[in-house]
Amino acid sequence: MLAPRWQWRTRRLRAAHGHTLSYEVAWCLIALASDVANLPYVRRRLRPVPSVPPGVMVDVWAQLDSAEQQRRRAWLTSHGRTPLHLLGIPEELIELAGLHVTEWSLPPDVPSISLVVQKRSRPRRKD
Repeated sequence: MLAPRWQWRTRRLRAAHGHTLSYEVAWCLIALASDVANLPYVRRRLRPVPSVPPGVMVDVWAQLDSAEQQRRRAWLTSHGRTPLHLLGIPEELIELAGLHVTEWSLPPDVPSISLVVQKRSRPRRKD
C-alpha cells in the first residue's frame, strides 16, 4: 500500500535533488524519512560499494554548470533548505544505513542555512 506513495516521493526527491542521487538511494532515504524502523530493511536492500565510504559528502559549487547553479538558487529561494535537509534524516542515520549521499554545496553568498553537514544541531546543556 505504501509502495506507490514511496515511489512518488522518490521521484520527487530525485527531481529536486538532481542527477547525483540514484533511484535506489533516494528510495532508501524516503524509507528512512518515513520511519526509522525501516533501517534494517534499507541495509538489506543496499549493495554497498567498497571503495566509497557511507555518509554525506558535499559537492563543489564552482564545479557546477550555470544551469545547475541557477536551479539550486531557485530551489533554495523557494524552500530555504536543500531537498536532503527537508527530509529531516540525521547524518548519523544515513551513515549507519550505509548510504552514500552527495549533498548540495551552497552558493558562496548564502550562509550555511541548510546543509546537513554544515549545520549540525548543537548539544543541549544539561542543567
